[in-house]
Amino acid sequence: MTAPSTAAAPGLRARLQGRSELGVAALLAVIAIVIAIDTANIRDTAINAGVMGPRVVPTIIAIGLGLCAIALAISVLRGGHAEAEDGEDIDLTQKAHWPTVFGLGGLILVFALSMDFLGFVIGSALLFCGSALLLGSRRFVWALVIGILLAVGTFYGFVLGLGINLPAGLLTGIL
Repeated sequence: MTAPSTAAAPGLRARLQGRSELGVAALLAVIAIVIAIDTANIRDTAINAGVMGPRVVPTIIAIGLGLCAIALAISVLRGGHAEAEDGEDIDLTQKAHWPTVFGLGGLILVFALSMDFLGFVIGSALLFCGSALLLGSRRFVWALVIGILLAVGTFYGFVLGLGINLPAGLLTGIL
């Protein structure tokens, strides 16, 4: 008795080599399917009944995403691929600097966990400052000042401009 042939696997792997855009096409297809399923579950009520109804725009978006996924997959399978921009300033031969990646992820996690206690302004300012330092800034005070200005501006933009309350945390009563 002979073992089953696995010749198809190396051939498939060789054909898919360098076609990472297929992953983007698959992601677009998954998003289109999720939107289509969610759209199908929207119930018509007297409140949302109108000329078009609540399903029209999500259906158009799902169809558009599905068509984009199909077009991208066909293009990639026919040999098309994305070209790097002329102004691209990253060196693709270099590996990722994992301490920076994990540091940024850790900062975001700490920001999310401490939002209620510290508040949006303090947490956002520290997130901006820490991110700037992790990405190579040497000016701690300048990064902190910019972070504070951005955080306060964003806070008041949401609270006064949009009417969305953000947690004030330690600055409750001051902001």
